[in-house]
Amino acid sequence: YLDSYHEVYYSITDRTMKSMCTMLRSLLTVSHLDLSLYGNDEITDVGVIDLMDAIQSLQHLSRLNLNLYCCRKVTDVGGEKVGDIVRARTSLIDVEVDVTETGISSGGVANLESVRNTRSFHQLKIVW
Repeated sequence: YLDSYHEVYYSITDRTMKSMCTMLRSLLTVSHLDLSLYGNDEITDVGVIDLMDAIQSLQHLSRLNLNLYCCRKVTDVGGEKVGDIVRARTSLIDVEVDVTETGISSGGVANLESVRNTRSFHQLKIVW
């Protein structure tokens, strides 16, 4: 039984993200997920979309800390997917997402922030 999973990925690409997502989907019981893709210029919206689809499948996930700091190729498209999954995964009540120095525009950040209006969270922190 795995309750919490923490990992920092430095060299992952959109292509290797697929195998990581397969592994993530196997963490059926995980409730806390702490993932950092810090400073990764190989990750694009494609990788973030794959990642968020895997996160969507984690039925017991209540806490998500996703660090996309300095992932400059992640744009509003990836940011929108993050927002969609946070909105849809109703078990998530404690969320922190860092999109500082990404390609996400102020409009994309506003879209992410808008998930606050959809339901209540214990904590929802968007760092930009």
